[in-house]
Amino acid sequence: MKLLVVEDDKRIAHILKQGLLEDGHSVFVSHRGDEGLELITSQYFDVIVLDVMLPGKDGLSIVKHARQAKCDVPILMLTARDAMPDVVRGLDSGADDYMTKPFQLEVLLARVRAMGRRGQVPMLDQIQVGDLLLDRSQKVARRGDREVPLTRKEFALLDLLMRRATQVVSRAELIEAAWGFETDVSDNTVDFHMHSLRSKIRQPGAPSPIRTVRAQGYHLSIAE
Repeated sequence: MKLLVVEDDKRIAHILKQGLLEDGHSVFVSHRGDEGLELITSQYFDVIVLDVMLPGKDGLSIVKHARQAKCDVPILMLTARDAMPDVVRGLDSGADDYMTKPFQLEVLLARVRAMGRRGQVPMLDQIQVGDLLLDRSQKVARRGDREVPLTRKEFALLDLLMRRATQVVSRAELIEAAWGFETDVSDNTVDFHMHSLRSKIRQPGAPSPIRTVRAQGYHLSIAE
């Protein structure tokens, strides 16, 4: 894959570049935020590894600007800030995953590979499957004329299921979508959120459009 690393600490940037090169990728490095943003908006990359505290332009601003410009490249934020509000801000700004320093290089490489497999998905403001509508800009879901109140994690789960409508989505992919920055999510936690989501989007008197595919994951399908 073609990767961009935006990191002002030259020692860390060198470690990342060497590790990613040895993993078989093509790697570009920038040490400034403004330069990194220019590269992001002018070139194609498969994955971006982005620090938060950068000279020229901070990482959160870079992510927001990239998403506003409809740049959908997967972004992994890498930073020393590990407080939960910082993690939430990073993900809410449009990042796909979040790792804190110090980090294990093998874990970072695995996450980069996983993000590359998912690839870039068009960031449409709205997704519709049958009579189910998801509005990203307003953070609202509707089933027919009915608004469906969702938690943040339920919204992320439904977003992925709708983007992959008619396909089976694995538990691992659902966990990455809703809990990507955490390392330990139990099956019971996933089942709890999926049960709640199913109940909310089910039409009265009809089965839920989300079904479990044994030993594989979940599947969303709504008749047109």
